[in-house]
Amino acid sequence: SLCVHMTLPSGLVLLAIVVAAEAFVAPGRGRVAVWSAAKKTVFIDGEAGTTGLQVRQRLLNHDDVEIVSAPPEKRKDDDVRKSLINSADAVVLCLPDDAARQAVALAGD
Repeated sequence: SLCVHMTLPSGLVLLAIVVAAEAFVAPGRGRVAVWSAAKKTVFIDGEAGTTGLQVRQRLLNHDDVEIVSAPPEKRKDDDVRKSLINSADAVVLCLPDDAARQAVALAGD
């Protein structure tokens, strides 16, 4: 996982934890963000909360972003969350500190 600040082609600035390796190249020891014009997937962990709903609403206005979500009855299922965290191009954590640490641990499993 890598926490990055990125600007999408639409101009949207996004701070995210990126877990998809193809989203980055690592020349030498540094890491460089590579963001193509293709639509990118974003998983908002905690999208049912106030902040998550606000982030979701802002991302819906951008054609270059596809929001991926768990079914409402499975949003707290660790296996479902792990799958979404590891398959999305970017993950936005709208969670309390302990839950955010757990989400990062899920990504590393």
